[in-house]
Amino acid sequence: MDDDDAKNVPEAHLASLAPRFLAAIQKRAAGQVDAALEAFNDILKVEPRIAEPRMEIARIYLEMGRLEDAEAEAREAIRILELGGQWTEDLPENVVLAVAWALYGEILKEKASSDEVVFGDPATFASLLEQSRAAFARAAALDPTDTTSAVTAMELGDGADSDDDEGEPEPDN
Repeated sequence: MDDDDAKNVPEAHLASLAPRFLAAIQKRAAGQVDAALEAFNDILKVEPRIAEPRMEIARIYLEMGRLEDAEAEAREAIRILELGGQWTEDLPENVVLAVAWALYGEILKEKASSDEVVFGDPATFASLLEQSRAAFARAAALDPTDTTSAVTAMELGDGADSDDDEGEPEPDN
């Protein structure tokens, strides 16, 4: 095996996680949310540097209304993906990253619609909506076929300042 072939062979522990990931997806689809969440977290105990399980966890947390947890997982997934940490080879990198940004935008949009924010500080509400808009715009830019993100970004604002990076998650230090 030459050096190029060695680079294309996945690390053994990653290959062994693929069936576990698919089983976790099936658990989630079957409505076994707690079991799916546990399975995704078990995968991350073996390899914390992959984004796809974090995206699934973020989606579960979003559906559960655990928005702070969902946001943290989505931000970490984006950070990992932007560092080139995509695990799946089934989709182009820009598409997976676009999905992560759209998920992040959805989480921020949901946070903005909470009673605490709607009836709280108007600046917080406006900031969350702008960050959500920017995240959806980023998703649409990464994947031009993602018309849902493009439409959502337009619905959330005019995008006049879309060159800024307010929607960018800041890496955790």
